[in-house]
Amino acid sequence: MTTADAADALWDFALARYARPGAQARCLSLQDDHGYDVCELLWLAWLAEQRREPAPEAAPGLAGVRHWQETMTRPLRQRRRELKPTLETRPRLSELRQRLQQAELLAERETLARLAELPSRRSSAASELTAPHDRVAAALALCATWATPTRAQAPMADADTAPPAYATLQPLLTLWLAATPDAEPNPSC
Repeated sequence: MTTADAADALWDFALARYARPGAQARCLSLQDDHGYDVCELLWLAWLAEQRREPAPEAAPGLAGVRHWQETMTRPLRQRRRELKPTLETRPRLSELRQRLQQAELLAERETLARLAELPSRRSSAASELTAPHDRVAAALALCATWATPTRAQAPMADADTAPPAYATLQPLLTLWLAATPDAEPNPSC
């Protein structure tokens, strides 16, 4: 698969999974309440679905992607959100907010393209992963290793001792990786 094909495949995966009923609310909770990067979670779920995992040499590239998110995507999101309460008294700012939302979406697409470019390898447990539940377990393991929430600990396998984010992360990964028909893509955040 070429780099462009991988970027398009990850983008399509992200749109389809984000559009599934209940996914948006869970994504926003993990992002806003627990500090997870939803693009990273989508990338890790996409890799798990393909029975792949990030190669160890992906770490420096992932740091670059995180820098992009911190300096480009998050500031756009913050500006867009800051405008929302202002719209009642200044409706003319609606177009600006829409353009910020479009820019944020383009920045997220660039993030996913950069993630798709990172080196990956066949998962060491790939031969054992056949059921959707196994893909969820693989995705949870990848999240525990690779996803770095800014305001929570990484999820643990034991739900009784897991941090609060686990209660949202595990069902979200199940929703994304379960064999269900996708909803219509809805790229608006």
